[in-house]
Amino acid sequence: MGTLLVYGVVAIIVAGALFLLATYFLPAGEQIAPVLRDEPIWSLPPERALSVEEIAEVRLPVALRGYRFAETDLLLDRLAEELKARDEEITQLRGRRPSPTAAEAEAAESFDSVHAEPSD
Repeated sequence: MGTLLVYGVVAIIVAGALFLLATYFLPAGEQIAPVLRDEPIWSLPPERALSVEEIAEVRLPVALRGYRFAETDLLLDRLAEELKARDEEITQLRGRRPSPTAAEAEAAESFDSVHAEPSD
């Protein structure tokens, strides 16, 4: 029993000495980065459509294991809304006319060839 007690005390003393040596000789290590607020660090104008340059300049912040989901979702939602509005405007400007079918295009060509002025 006395031998076991001596081994236990020696083990505790050795572990304590190793701990003290490690804290004295090894560097302190890196500090944990401060917590970032869950707000976008980029600023895009909400009152007008985004330009290509503004989209190209956006840099999404990286969190511990990848992109921050909240900020990525905000940006993607905004881009989706603007693309939807652009597509609706294009549809309106085109007057919702369907593109001509092959038969209509062929009929237009034959009409043009019949009514073309003869060349001398």
